[in-house]
Amino acid sequence: MDKYYKPSGRFSLIFLIYFLLVSVIAFPILGLIYAYFIWYIPFIYINFFITIGFGFLIGFFISIIVIKKGKVRNPLLGFIIGLVGAFLALYFHWAIWIDLVINAGESYGSNRIGITVSNIQFLQVFSLIFRPDLVFEYINQVNGYGTWGIRGATVSGTFLWIIWAIEFIIVVTISGFLPYLEAKKPFSESNNSWYEEIILPPFNHIENKQQIITDVLAGNRDIFDLLNKNVDSEKDSHSVFTLYKSKSGKNYLSIDNKISKIDNKGNIKFDSNQVVEYIAVSSELSRLLLNK
Repeated sequence: MDKYYKPSGRFSLIFLIYFLLVSVIAFPILGLIYAYFIWYIPFIYINFFITIGFGFLIGFFISIIVIKKGKVRNPLLGFIIGLVGAFLALYFHWAIWIDLVINAGESYGSNRIGITVSNIQFLQVFSLIFRPDLVFEYINQVNGYGTWGIRGATVSGTFLWIIWAIEFIIVVTISGFLPYLEAKKPFSESNNSWYEEIILPPFNHIENKQQIITDVLAGNRDIFDLLNKNVDSEKDSHSVFTLYKSKSGKNYLSIDNKISKIDNKGNIKFDSNQVVEYIAVSSELSRLLLNK
């Protein structure tokens, strides 16, 4: 048995059907929601987190529907699918956002903060989607005069291109990374199914990483006797064990340390530190872990 799980690189062409479904159903809806959020929330700091959420949702839908159901076991292909999905979702967003610009109405607020009322016209959006040349032409025009500002100054030109580029990088990176991670997860080629993923209750923080890796590979059952599950995972540093089980008899284990720290506001945060990923573990050790 291999010491660590390695993806086979295989995939089922049915993932194309799932990708098509996500592209025509999920992406337009996500693009619509994102466009309205960006339009009506005049706070750039909040919009930053909305952009992260947009990228996460794109990657989530691709991971769960396209990668999982399409049985894509090729991380590179998963990353490419995520990139293509991000491009499509962003394009839908831009077509919708441009339509909001076209139909902009009355503005309310001050020169420091305010909103402009607007709503899309679905037929107009539909026509824009099939005219990328018009979409990009409008984008260039909007960049010339801008639609929003910071501290009373309208953002346009090079600075606006930079902001849009940052937005693009955030969305594309997250959307590509999540499907990449999903495609890396253990898959049983003999059973043609994904491994069952079991997240165990938190154990104590792993101090000696190399020792636990050595013991797992050697099948040393005594190592798990040192694990203590009586930890406060809301406050204390701890470890998270994720067991991947299959009817084929091969099992794999991933371990992450969650290191507790207090931020400058006095809140408890956790830094994640990977101990090991997808290490082969015997059926006996798997049973011991599940019984802990």
